Amino acid sequence: MYYGWIHGYYAYEASTSAANSAVDAASSARRAENALARLEDALDRQALIIRTLLSMCEAKGLFNEPEFRELMNEVDLSDGRLDGKFKPQAMPRSCPNCGKTNGKRAVTCMYCGAQLEGRELI
Repeated sequence: MYYGWIHGYYAYEASTSAANSAVDAASSARRAENALARLEDALDRQALIIRTLLSMCEAKGLFNEPEFRELMNEVDLSDGRLDGKFKPQAMPRSCPNCGKTNGKRAVTCMYCGAQLEGRELI
């Protein structure tokens, strides 16, 4: 008995599946490239804003670049490491309403829904 049509059917299914996977991968890559381009644009814009603010502060005599760098190093060290980054260690917080402990990233109490205080600005 000849069952060649079964082999042909499964070969077709496998090639269709591979083609769909390739299309999905290409689409994911495009989305990642677009997201990266948006992030790079946002970083460039923030760098421009920071440089403009620093220049304005210098022009107004509020401080100069060496003083700014010194303060930046102090802020950088406030998280325990001089690494050019600011990543404070958040601690779990108690709810002012019910007193239960919430996660370090919580904005509202997961038990009673009250707004948690003491959240960092950045």
